[in-house]
Amino acid sequence: MHSFRAMLAGSAAAVLVGLACSSRNSPPPRGGSLQVEWIGADTGKLSAPAVAEWCDSLKMLELRAISGDTGVALALYPSDSVTTGVAAGPADYRVVEPHRADSNRPAGAIALRYFAETSIRGYRGDSGTVTLKVLDPGAGAGRFSAYLRSATDGSKLTVTGSFEGLTVTAAPPGCGGEPEEPELLNEEEDEEYDGGGADTE
Repeated sequence: MHSFRAMLAGSAAAVLVGLACSSRNSPPPRGGSLQVEWIGADTGKLSAPAVAEWCDSLKMLELRAISGDTGVALALYPSDSVTTGVAAGPADYRVVEPHRADSNRPAGAIALRYFAETSIRGYRGDSGTVTLKVLDPGAGAGRFSAYLRSATDGSKLTVTGSFEGLTVTAAPPGCGGEPEEPELLNEEEDEEYDGGGADTE
């Protein structure tokens, strides 16, 4: 299965397919963390180690945090080149639907997946803002707020969050690969909750 990076950079329908695979294949985080809370159709929060990777073929910076079967990812598409290890000043990225982000630079995309009682829920952002404060090594930080829509039933969430302590590293070769057909976003997965990283209320 392709990584979450490819899913977030690819078609809107495939945004969340690779979360579980990404949690197994990602390198250990380098000191960064991400916190996010959501309200609306459901309420929950996640606080987890985070990684930041620059995909040069897509000219995209991906931030992701995964704990168990719960995860959130942000993809930032700058209008100019951001490269690994180069500091950047403050910048705002307008959140759009994932399939529109690459062609509407500067723009951002957000995806969230979590367990709600007995089923997996997948959401993707359609509006909002990601503010990137700085990208200095070991100090990458910012905040975000966005409105997310369910991939299956149209329900909505409002998410707010922040990240800090990130060091941008180069994404593995092939990070721009084409995503496979969506699995998660075609239908809800009804399965027993077997542990995840989110606190839902």
